[in-house]
Amino acid sequence: MEFGEFIQQFAERVGIAFPEIADDAVAFDADGMPFFVMKVANGGESEYLVVAADLGEPPPERLEKLYQALLDAGHNFAGAGGGVFARNPHDGHIWLQSRESFESMDIETAISKVKALGDAAINWRDIIREYREGTPVSGFEPQDGGPGGEAVAGFMQV
Repeated sequence: MEFGEFIQQFAERVGIAFPEIADDAVAFDADGMPFFVMKVANGGESEYLVVAADLGEPPPERLEKLYQALLDAGHNFAGAGGGVFARNPHDGHIWLQSRESFESMDIETAISKVKALGDAAINWRDIIREYREGTPVSGFEPQDGGPGGEAVAGFMQV
């Protein structure tokens, strides 16, 4: 499936206006936050569907606590909607990103993954604002499980 056809089906299913495609990428607004879906080639070998959201600039205060909370949320992808957190080295903004094989991606799986990442991104954007304002942090409780935890979903313990 071509990327344009994929995005058209995606837009129709989630009920958004068909976004303009530029360089195999689209951008749209998710509750006031920039959200991107793009097709990226990996050295000509594979193509990936990349979903990314700019969560904004972290606050100067309590930065260590925020980074700790982001790392905790990323453990076993529990609070990251299946994505990973990253810091843009050029502007310091926090991003939530995901990468999946485009060749094997069907539209239903894509919608599910984009929705999970979008929900997590909106949640973390709000948490970052709370850090900035200095209010208590809520919205994520670390889960037991995954490597180093009790329950290991998708992993075989040896």
